[in-house]
Amino acid sequence: MPFARHQVIDQVRTWGVPVDDDTADTIQLVASELIANAVIHGTGPVTVKLSLKTGRLVIDVHDGNSAYLQASCAQIDGESGRGLALVELLASRLGWEPSAEGKRVWAEIELPLTAPAIRAAVLRRLFVRRPRLRAPAEAEPLALAVV
Repeated sequence: MPFARHQVIDQVRTWGVPVDDDTADTIQLVASELIANAVIHGTGPVTVKLSLKTGRLVIDVHDGNSAYLQASCAQIDGESGRGLALVELLASRLGWEPSAEGKRVWAEIELPLTAPAIRAAVLRRLFVRRPRLRAPAEAEPLALAVV
């Protein structure tokens, strides 16, 4: 599964999506958990489909088992049973649905804003019509900390 996990993040970067290390880790962990669940609990071939939606990545994993997707209760010292809970915490949305061939499990991950999107948001704020205010008698000093 490490190979599939790396392929997922490589594909996202190939699309030109700027991902920071935290987002890359999240994408890899969510993909890894969904793929592992399909391999361990599913049947037949497992397929992974990635798609970009506005501001988010959708990871679809299909397997041949149409059984209800259920999070298990992990034992304190157990090595399994936490995957879906982790995915629920990291993904902005998680869902599943039966399909003709088995089931589809998907997770959506919010992607960081790109520079053009940030720039557009800043410009919208700067050029909003505001009532004119009287200028203060004396300008206040500005201190910036650059780290």
